[in-house]
Amino acid sequence: MSGFAFADPSQKSVDRRNASEIGEYAVGFASKASGGGYDHAFVIWYYSDSAKQSSVRRAAGFYPVANDGNKPYDLVLGLTGKVFDDSKTKTSHELTVLVNKEIFERALVVEAQYKTNETYRLGFNDCTTFVQEVAAIIPDLQIPSRLTHVYPSDFIKALYDAN
Repeated sequence: MSGFAFADPSQKSVDRRNASEIGEYAVGFASKASGGGYDHAFVIWYYSDSAKQSSVRRAAGFYPVANDGNKPYDLVLGLTGKVFDDSKTKTSHELTVLVNKEIFERALVVEAQYKTNETYRLGFNDCTTFVQEVAAIIPDLQIPSRLTHVYPSDFIKALYDAN
């Protein structure tokens, strides 16, 4: 994985590893190619699987769980939130950060916290907040302000540009 070389200018990688170790790990931050739909940000975990001699890619994003009784303002007041698989989601921008196993595992802990009883509140505890909290555990990663980058794709693009 350390040989990440993206031909697509909307994808790049940075190396934040501080020691060599067996196995390779990376955490990616991506935005959904909206195509006229909703804006979305999510996290991608990459790791080497020595038993299968391959790289594994797994992605997840934080979503509101809607039901028939929801009103649009419930997105701000709060809905049940859930982490869903985003492995097949097409990205418009992606920043992939090579990390050590310890940081990779801390990123998984953030995901696990979101899987248990999180409330989705647009702008306060949403898909971008999820990405921001995972990004915050990576040393020396420059994280943009949510105040100036409100939309998920704007936040991911700013994260991409800052690193």
